[in-house]
Amino acid sequence: MGRSHRALITVRPTVRTESTTSPERQIEECRSYCESRGWEVVGIARDLSVSATAVPPWQRPELSRWLDERAPEFDVVVFWRLDRFVRRVGDLHKMIEWAETHGGKGLVSATEPFDLTSPTGRATATMIATFAQMEARAAAERVASARAHLLISARWGGSSPPFGYRTYARDGARYLEINPETATVVREAARRVIGGEPVNAVCRDFEARGVPAPADTYRRNKSGKDFIWYPRTLKGILTSPTLLGWKTRSEDVPGRRYKTRVLVRDQAGDPVRVAEGVLEQETFDRLQSALADSASPSSRRPATPRTPLLGVIKCGGCGKNLQLHTTRKRRKDGTYRITEKIRCLSRAGSPACPGYVFVPDEDIITPILGMLVDAVGHTSVVRREYVPRTRTKSEAGNPPHAVDEDRWQFVPLGSTFAERWLSMGIAEVGEDLIRAGIAIRCHPRERGGHVPEIPGDFQQRLAGFLM
Repeated sequence: MGRSHRALITVRPTVRTESTTSPERQIEECRSYCESRGWEVVGIARDLSVSATAVPPWQRPELSRWLDERAPEFDVVVFWRLDRFVRRVGDLHKMIEWAETHGGKGLVSATEPFDLTSPTGRATATMIATFAQMEARAAAERVASARAHLLISARWGGSSPPFGYRTYARDGARYLEINPETATVVREAARRVIGGEPVNAVCRDFEARGVPAPADTYRRNKSGKDFIWYPRTLKGILTSPTLLGWKTRSEDVPGRRYKTRVLVRDQAGDPVRVAEGVLEQETFDRLQSALADSASPSSRRPATPRTPLLGVIKCGGCGKNLQLHTTRKRRKDGTYRITEKIRCLSRAGSPACPGYVFVPDEDIITPILGMLVDAVGHTSVVRREYVPRTRTKSEAGNPPHAVDEDRWQFVPLGSTFAERWLSMGIAEVGEDLIRAGIAIRCHPRERGGHVPEIPGDFQQRLAGFLM
């Protein structure tokens, strides 16, 4: 006789309130259901405060680890209701496909009468998921409508006000007004930039004078951390139309990984004013011209990280990521001297970091690739395949029984890591290293050189992405 099914219970309330079904009740009912079927509960995946509409099962913190790494340990996924598991029809279909390719695993609701192993059950599940998706879409439309109304009103619906402003209460709502202290800082910065002073120099001067940084002004400094003025932060403040008293919102930049501030317009297409402007229109226009003149083509952000092996190379002194920094100095003949260095993200002069600086190719790329090839280059590249348990044929009228367990199987791809990495670009090698969990603690040669941190199961970690 074969062993009983092993069940994984998953619970997911979006927001824990008095009106939602508690995780404890969901677990209790799922356990009772498993006991009535004679199933063994081998684990519980708790993903609390996670939206089923926004986050599919394979991306949830706990459930994703069971689905990806621990799939051989269970035979069926049990949830309280289908809408606690998925709210999109496409997500349900993808999970059914996943179950089929992983040994025919079951997906079961403890409170709804359907069996996903039968065609009728699948049709019922699809119908339930469709209604769940319709309900989620209706709720999203109600929220979006409320947000759209708030967006075009003069009320302030955010948390921290824009730098240069503060909030005040009126008729049960919050509104913006000029903050005399921070507005003075903005006007000084604008005047100096218009006068030709670089943003970096203004930030250094603010630091030397002890001018509170925006994060200090917003009262986020509860840990005692010393916030500083970053040129990127100041430039973002000086380029925002909020300084004119207009309402803005954050919008994605096509093809880029960052956002920009754009004007909010009412139904007539006019900008929405929320306060008196910190700057006059003429001053703001001159400021934008000065900032545009000081910017160089090389200062634009690339679509992909420019730092080689970003996320892999760590400072040997403090452990933070190393990043590429570019300086551009103008020569007397009008040309520019561009210098690239890789250094730690820690604040310059921080007592917690020795401030290591490296030359990108000579100190980072060439020695690290050589070190990794020497250390693990001979290892075979493998991909991971799911192997369900096998069953013998029935004998003497007895039902079939399992002769082994579900497991992962690692299949060689016919190449070594040295062959793979030497045929790839540095960005692709970096992705491999991050997926394999490999990091490099970087030290100058006189301090002992780089130290690789290679987990014993790096080969298996990467195999999960090569399926």
